[in-house]
Amino acid sequence: MRFLLLLTFLLSVAFSADHGLFKDCSRVPFCTNFRHLQLNENDQFKAQISSLAQDNNVAKIALTDGKNRQLELQITFLQGRKLRLKVLEKNNPRYELQHVLEKDPQIISHNSQSQSEDAVTLVASNGDSSKVVIRKGPPMTVEFYNNDVLEVIFDASRLVLDNTEQSQALSFDVSFPGAKQLFGLHHHATKIALPNTADGSMDPFKLKNSDTAGYEVGSPMALYGSKPILCGQSTTKTACAFIHNAAQAWVDIDYSTQDKPSGHFMLEGGSLDIFVLLGPTTKEVVRQITDLTGKAHLPQLWALGYHQSRYSYATQSEVLEVISRMDQEDFPMDAIWLDIDYTDGKRYFTWNRNNFPDPVQMQKTIASTNRKLVSIQDPHIKVDDNYAVYTGAKDRYFIKNPNGTDFQGDCWPGRSSYIDFLSDAGRDYWASWYAYDKFVGSTETLAGTWNDMNEPSVFNAYEDENSLPHDVLENGNVKHRDVMNLYGFLQSKASHQGLMQRDEGKKRPFVLSRSHFVGSQRYAAIWSGDNRAEWPYLTTSYSECMLSNLLGHVFCGADIGGFDWNTPDNLMLRWYQAAVWLPFFRSHSNNNVNRREPYMFYDEMKVVARKAMKTRYRYIPVFYTLFYLHTKYGDPVVRPLFYDYPERIDDDQYILVGSDILATPVFQVDFSSVDVHFPGDNNVRWYRADQDWAVYYGGDTREISAPYDISPVFHKGGSIIPLKDDVKRSTTDMIDTSYTLYVNLDSNGHAEGLLYGDDFTSFEYSNNNKFYLLKFTYNDNNLKIEKIDGDLDYNGSFNNVVVHRASLSDPSEVVRTVHNSTIDGTSLKDLNFGLLFSNATSLTLNL
Repeated sequence: MRFLLLLTFLLSVAFSADHGLFKDCSRVPFCTNFRHLQLNENDQFKAQISSLAQDNNVAKIALTDGKNRQLELQITFLQGRKLRLKVLEKNNPRYELQHVLEKDPQIISHNSQSQSEDAVTLVASNGDSSKVVIRKGPPMTVEFYNNDVLEVIFDASRLVLDNTEQSQALSFDVSFPGAKQLFGLHHHATKIALPNTADGSMDPFKLKNSDTAGYEVGSPMALYGSKPILCGQSTTKTACAFIHNAAQAWVDIDYSTQDKPSGHFMLEGGSLDIFVLLGPTTKEVVRQITDLTGKAHLPQLWALGYHQSRYSYATQSEVLEVISRMDQEDFPMDAIWLDIDYTDGKRYFTWNRNNFPDPVQMQKTIASTNRKLVSIQDPHIKVDDNYAVYTGAKDRYFIKNPNGTDFQGDCWPGRSSYIDFLSDAGRDYWASWYAYDKFVGSTETLAGTWNDMNEPSVFNAYEDENSLPHDVLENGNVKHRDVMNLYGFLQSKASHQGLMQRDEGKKRPFVLSRSHFVGSQRYAAIWSGDNRAEWPYLTTSYSECMLSNLLGHVFCGADIGGFDWNTPDNLMLRWYQAAVWLPFFRSHSNNNVNRREPYMFYDEMKVVARKAMKTRYRYIPVFYTLFYLHTKYGDPVVRPLFYDYPERIDDDQYILVGSDILATPVFQVDFSSVDVHFPGDNNVRWYRADQDWAVYYGGDTREISAPYDISPVFHKGGSIIPLKDDVKRSTTDMIDTSYTLYVNLDSNGHAEGLLYGDDFTSFEYSNNNKFYLLKFTYNDNNLKIEKIDGDLDYNGSFNNVVVHRASLSDPSEVVRTVHNSTIDGTSLKDLNFGLLFSNATSLTLNL
């Protein structure tokens, strides 16, 4: 036993992050300088209130300090309770971020409501409830109000903008009066609620997109993506500050003033540009984020199915064997993935012809099973004058050294150069390689692309934490320092463009990116990176993806089973059960761990994994409908309880899929039950949907049985959940199968739900309104079905309508009624809904 404990410790150390490589705040000069900075009054800026001027609906006020340094404060009111704050220097131009916003924000006019020597109050003039109070200081502060409730304060007590040859670093504070917790700053492997760091108990949260091998759960160390959005939340309000800056950042979280928690931002460069989002609810603040930075378009249906991956499937025959074995063992699957070994010597957009002698025929065979193929394309390009991707970009489309030569560093192919995605020409060049005539051997079955290592990773750049040096140049003269967190975002944009061009805009691109920034949701799905086969990584996958959804990036998942290490059987089963409820559903593993395709499990494990995978396929109509609602409103697909129940701000071990499905997986070894505290008040009902159909009530805490083959999930009373119970081998095979409607009555005997559909592939839903959105309403044994949006007729069918209600004699028991025909005896499945809807927009079935 002692030996095993020692071995476990040594393995843990061996696979932990390299703290010599990845720097903490004490090793980064600007973070060290700013973290404990205390400015005296002479160094603090004050607002010259009398200088207030208006320029195209932008309020401008001069800022000065005791040393006669001058800045300019700009305040802009934006549509929908959003505001923008900038602080500019007059003689020091800084890089201003491009590409992140989906469109120019809509500016609204404002008035000066009152003005004195010490303060000025600005209010929106179009009935918007936003108000700003600028107080002179020193230190100057800017207070942001919604309906006269103070939500956010920009605090200049530690406002610094370095202006030297060596540094353009900056610091400032943002606080959230009345907030009980702060959340945001994705991506970190932590709980949603951010812990206190300002007391020195841990490092500040670091935002620097990094290839963080062996990353640690609960750590503020940087991971693969950066979303510099910080939100304050209480049971009555939520507000956020979006720092529109892609430089390396560190953020100290401070709860020491309990009624005004804050974030102290320390950035290496770029401009001071902040969007303030006033909510006032979590739902509204999420919509404000996506209104600025965009929404994901609908994925193709296959992308919501199960993806099987490994580093690597090394041969064509191996790929086809995996698909064949999945079919033989009755495991549904929609896509198989190719890691770097499919290429000719890690030269992207090529094939290893020894191991993949006929990739076109391989893809034809894959297509015959209604599956798709996804291949990896990383941004580092092998330095090789016989490699067309390299020679076409040499001296033209690569990131440059300060002396103007192409930067070279080491990555998987050996000596490599890195595409300059900040330049339009660089993105166009990359996109061109997705064309069928350039990526020879690709077909439409190769339906997606995987952009990995795109932080970017540079193996021999130890002093730069194995990434690009800060002084290399992008798009001519932009220092990488000022845009370092944007690189993966821009590769995703270019890859998305390439697939759009390749398919002539007729198919929705699927891109998976490891590195990401705010706005990446417009182009790519993400995952949690190189996690490990340990229980804490399973738990944090929920926190990571729920937070990602709150910050606008809904297509998120984690490698099932963990990327590194061999996975214990009990953890593997619980991981499959939990992963069902995350939008991106992929198994992926390292090349030094045991094979873990589900058909390789022992028989008892196969049964449990198969059940979990088929559960996912049953619920795909729910996910697809929620993705549509995201495209329309910006709402998350999955969310923590506090999104719908603000009083539950401490819970992130449960997950809500939409508002009507509550999943409570087992996250602890050898546990056969979970304690579930059901959200809502006593009028809210939750029907257990994985077995038995018992009913529970909001406010109750119950120990719920969950043996190894069970993962509890509940349907909310008042909901109608359309599922596809006839699971086949892929989503394509299931397109024409019938739905079962699960009707879960609330305390008034009422229920309703939505079902969205289209052609599941193209942009016809957005370009030409070719979709249907059905609304189901149930009252008094009558089921009303109405088409509430879209120009596409619904021609599907329904197997059954299953109605659940609480028993009058025992409210904890469920009365379950299955209807498979209307009152006149006509089978539900035989009803011609296309004909019925051609004559009316709604119909009512008396069950």
